[in-house]
Amino acid sequence: MSSPTALLSYFNGLLSGGTAVGLSIGSSSIKLVELKKAGKSWKLLHFGIVQLPEDVIVNREIVNDIAVVESIKTLISQIKLKSKAVCTALSGTSLIIKRMTVEVANPRDLQDQVFWEAEQYLPFDVTEVVMDFQTLKKPVDGKTDVLLVAVKRAVLESYMASVEDAGLSPKVVDVDFFALQNVLEANYPSNPAEAVAIVDIGAAATKMVVVHDGIPVFTKDTALGGRNLTAEIQRNLNLSYADAETLKVGGSGPLPQEVSDLMQISSENFATEIKRSLDFYSASSSGAPVSYILLAGGGARIQGLSKTVEDATGLPTQIINPFNAISYDPAVFTQDYLNAIAPLAAVPIGLALRAGVK
Repeated sequence: MSSPTALLSYFNGLLSGGTAVGLSIGSSSIKLVELKKAGKSWKLLHFGIVQLPEDVIVNREIVNDIAVVESIKTLISQIKLKSKAVCTALSGTSLIIKRMTVEVANPRDLQDQVFWEAEQYLPFDVTEVVMDFQTLKKPVDGKTDVLLVAVKRAVLESYMASVEDAGLSPKVVDVDFFALQNVLEANYPSNPAEAVAIVDIGAAATKMVVVHDGIPVFTKDTALGGRNLTAEIQRNLNLSYADAETLKVGGSGPLPQEVSDLMQISSENFATEIKRSLDFYSASSSGAPVSYILLAGGGARIQGLSKTVEDATGLPTQIINPFNAISYDPAVFTQDYLNAIAPLAAVPIGLALRAGVK
């Protein structure tokens, strides 16, 4: 099966003039990608990113909607976006993803049964959430495997309102985990015998999804992000947050030893967390063993992280390339630029791919 339908979606496929737009609202930046259909594949038209001020989004909830709206407007202006229809996504503690096996005699009763059983998994009142689900496999003996997604209504509505106030139309609201799966399936060969772990290291969180045979068999969201390292650099070198962030993502020049040491500690912390999550997956899942790890997100650019993760887990590890199967105009995008933005572009490209699903 293909990756889960955009749960909480409003209709399938929203190609406008042959283009598909993904909008990723993260804790430290907002990213916008526009793809154009090129035969059976896709071509990159535009990529834009704008940094958010501190404390605009806290715990993955928008606390300064004006700043978010203005940042989206800046992006729209930067890339001269014509299309209004976009696919955006949610993540964080307001989001629940649960694989369930539901028993129903009549398929028409499936939704009622899923939503009724879902209530026991929700840490908040059922009246405060929006729920959707996708069937994962054909029913066997009246039992159906489904993937449930539930999100706090207030969080969903605040994201929708910010996107709409910026002049866009959020036709599909997806989930970061599924966007990462879209990128995997569009850009990497599929092998039903193996599972792949995609780890997205953002500013405020590390998200992992293990995909096996087209199904996200395991998801984990941890409050450990690249911002922790920025804060350590800021504190140890007595810098402003902006200067510490610049030093972290760094240029090509040599880093101060103190920064290198902090980066190594940070890499080891991420590697330990990733190994812990994979160990939990191995112990609790009947899915195939993970064959390799793909790193995404801004934190993936921390020097030496891939090797540290590889050493800790014993698994081949590399930075994800969402442009493996996506063409581009070399007069507009250089290979060096695409290499630099690759981990940052993974989620918004996954969202744009979802937007283009017919």
